[in-house]
Amino acid sequence: MRGLDEYLQVLETLAALDRAIHSPHATTQEISTPVPKFARELSAQYSDFNILSSLNSQLFESSALMHISAVKSLLSALCQLSHQCMSGTSSGLGPTASQKLGSISFSVERMISILVNNVHRVEPFWDQVVSHFLELADNPNPHLKNMALDALDQSISAVLGSDRFQNYKQFKSLQTSQEMEASLDKLTSLECSIISPLKVLYFSTQSVDVRVGSLKILLHVLERYGEKLHYSWPNILEMLSYVADVSEKDLVTLGFQVNNGYSTITVSICLAIGLSSIVKQIDSEKMDDQARSVPNNARDRTSYADVDYEKLLFSIFSLLQNLGADERPE
Repeated sequence: MRGLDEYLQVLETLAALDRAIHSPHATTQEISTPVPKFARELSAQYSDFNILSSLNSQLFESSALMHISAVKSLLSALCQLSHQCMSGTSSGLGPTASQKLGSISFSVERMISILVNNVHRVEPFWDQVVSHFLELADNPNPHLKNMALDALDQSISAVLGSDRFQNYKQFKSLQTSQEMEASLDKLTSLECSIISPLKVLYFSTQSVDVRVGSLKILLHVLERYGEKLHYSWPNILEMLSYVADVSEKDLVTLGFQVNNGYSTITVSICLAIGLSSIVKQIDSEKMDDQARSVPNNARDRTSYADVDYEKLLFSIFSLLQNLGADERPE
């Protein structure tokens, strides 16, 4: 506990330094006529601020060299600093509220920095950081909501854009071994944990703005990294299935836009989507018996030759018919 308090004291000082560095009064003064001496002093002042700002950032970039337990303690202190500043920010007015928002922004930016610099071992830290971002998104202050949504977008993009997902397809095509299966399971779990906060965010709030924000992040992620996703599609599709039933125009429109990454869905997931509709049109008990008779690993290896395209096509036309009859123009 003492170590956490010491971290917190240091962070409070660094947050105050960060506010001072970025204050509009830190690098400007009201003068009538510039003179050479003032120009030299101003140049030196800029240099000092740049050095302090650089050192401030490097402290968190060096977290990549720290022990995991030390990084967790640092993140806990950042969360605590953010928590103690959240009260009294609902109005967002006045110098005190502005200082508190500045400290929260400092904490969030440093959390993102820690994630980016520890992306090679992000698993122990991901849930801790994302849970705080989700909490901020639930705050009534619109500045904190936007800050949280932007932080989620940056964090998800940082992990999916890292080298850990670069050779995903090549990795999957390698000859299977027990060690490779364990590594694949680990990567699968990581992918799902990276995408799942968007689903949690969407279903845990009644705010249309936050739901729109979560869909915008999803759209952004699919546009940039859709081809790297393989096992998080059930979460994505469950999220979109609920969008189809809402009345808000913005949500429906965004839901239809989230389609850029569909070409990367695995065959087994495509079948699951199609069969979920077909079950309504044929004997459900027979389908359940057939599904139970097929081992899980065999389902994952379903080939295109096993697909009944006529049934899938009929299902698709039926769904399009229902969409065409929907009262909502979107």
